[in-house]
Amino acid sequence: MSVRQGFLVSWADSPEEYRPVFEDAAAAGFDYVELNMEGAFHRTRIDPTSVREAAAANNLDLTVHLPYRFDMCSPHEHVRDGACRELEAAIDVAVEMGAEKGVIHADSLARPGRIGEEPIREGIRNTVRRMTDYGAERGFEVVTENLKGLVDAAELPELLADAHPEAKMCLDTGHAFVTGVDGGEQAELLRDHGDRITHIHLNDTRIESDDEHLPVGLGRVDFEPLAAALVDTDWTGTCTHEVFTFNYSRVHRGNGKPYFDELLARD
Repeated sequence: MSVRQGFLVSWADSPEEYRPVFEDAAAAGFDYVELNMEGAFHRTRIDPTSVREAAAANNLDLTVHLPYRFDMCSPHEHVRDGACRELEAAIDVAVEMGAEKGVIHADSLARPGRIGEEPIREGIRNTVRRMTDYGAERGFEVVTENLKGLVDAAELPELLADAHPEAKMCLDTGHAFVTGVDGGEQAELLRDHGDRITHIHLNDTRIESDDEHLPVGLGRVDFEPLAAALVDTDWTGTCTHEVFTFNYSRVHRGNGKPYFDELLARD
């Protein structure tokens, strides 16, 4: 088993603010940080060379969450193409930063009740295929995150397989839970599709209606079977603690990483 752990960095008010976060990540034993390119690390706001050097100075690897608040899987060809070109530009900057992989939200603003489900699925397949190939040509892995609707955790593996034989998945534990896939079922997904699931977003929630992005162990998601599946299958990949907070120490004190480390260490 080779499980590398990192956490999502979303909030930074100035270009220099992320540096102490990198230092804290290294001191807490994280292997990497995941930079949110929808927010503080948008491609137009950062200096890729400085970010790469800061990560190297702290012996950290990098992944990214690619921007997502646009219609990247639109059934309308020209809308989808424009969104994909923006994703490609973000991937270019991510590669320049030294990031190894990036998460996408392969969904659409189109309404299935108006246009039908299949045109939207085809838009998803087209975008996943295009981004998978674009990333691979640059030594960069694109992973598609489960959300709600047509790309929930139960449906996404098959949809990705239809899109591209090498398409990879990010399993988001909170998103899965609120779409009816509990911790035990998430573990089975990993056992069945561990070759496709190469990235995990670890977050907890106390409610069934929406994910709260809490540290692991503070909500209702049962992480024990998921950790056992990682160990039993000798899984290799990256696990990002995706916690919404202004205080990143919440990720590595008490719950979060210490709790997940404990689960991974159980026989």
